[in-house]
Amino acid sequence: MKAFRFHGVGLPLQLDDVPVPQPGPGEVRVAVRACGVCGSDVHIVEGVTDTGPRPLILGHETAGVVDEVGAGVTDVRPGQRVCLSAGYGCGSCPSCAVGAENICSRLAIPGITRDGAQAEYVVVPARTIVPLPDSIEFGVGAILTDAVSTPFHAIRRSGVAAGQTAAVFGLGGLGLPAVAILTQVVGAQVVAVDTRPRALERARAFGATAVVDASDGHPARAVRALTAGADATFEFVGSAAAVDQAVKSLRPGGTCTVVGVCRDRLHLDVRQETLVAGELRIQGSFGCTADDLRDLVDLVGSGRLDVAAVISHRLPLEQFAEAVSLLQDKRTDPVRIVVEQTG
Repeated sequence: MKAFRFHGVGLPLQLDDVPVPQPGPGEVRVAVRACGVCGSDVHIVEGVTDTGPRPLILGHETAGVVDEVGAGVTDVRPGQRVCLSAGYGCGSCPSCAVGAENICSRLAIPGITRDGAQAEYVVVPARTIVPLPDSIEFGVGAILTDAVSTPFHAIRRSGVAAGQTAAVFGLGGLGLPAVAILTQVVGAQVVAVDTRPRALERARAFGATAVVDASDGHPARAVRALTAGADATFEFVGSAAAVDQAVKSLRPGGTCTVVGVCRDRLHLDVRQETLVAGELRIQGSFGCTADDLRDLVDLVGSGRLDVAAVISHRLPLEQFAEAVSLLQDKRTDPVRIVVEQTG
């Protein structure tokens, strides 16, 4: 089969001919129909994120059709439309025991710790399969597994409710789906924050009540002027400075949920007495759980949530390397890119 593999930092991504993987006991093979291109792919190519053994097939946002099932698999059938959890735990540790497999210390992530889905086929444990209804096309099914489920999990963790105010910092591939979820599903009033005019325009189209240009480096002032302090803030930038501004945008009792990732240490310019007296909360949020993904598929399948417009580019498998390049240099201002294959 054809598969795009990462051979090492500084080396070009290659479309290789590799053996079709065979499912073992408890596993299924999926014929890939769509696989999202993620900032994590860029981090791997640039050497920011370490990977499993190389060469490695990239790709962790996957939707397709079950092609073959391994021994002992009884609840998944060939021909079934599915999307795949972007990561899965060991199934036996304390985190997994309470359904928090996303923070399992032995978390496996296709396309990072093992071969992924920028290929014609991928093999995964059967327990990672989530049925995909006919009402959801494969491209949307692919981005649900990470680009949409990651902000969905973060929003659930925040506890933000209908009628409350939320500020979203960073309006890219995670922030825009967050705006859609907050407006369409939660019913919150959203202030969208970014430095790019086009991103702010998109946020308005996705339902943001107000937008704030963060170019001056102090967007918290504008957020507080608009909201008297947000009930919840979300950081999708991956910037210590953005976290600081998100915390400063909160009302007393508010919660800042940090999703963006960078290697910088946090240096919050907030007095400790302000944190204490205001009972402010700062929390991290990583990926999603299997329950999150199943619930999200139900929301999209029923029409309660529409995120199709998040996909800005659709390319064939042969152009995966170009897709990664588009994310790296942002010359066409991409949001979410999906690599698609026909059956």
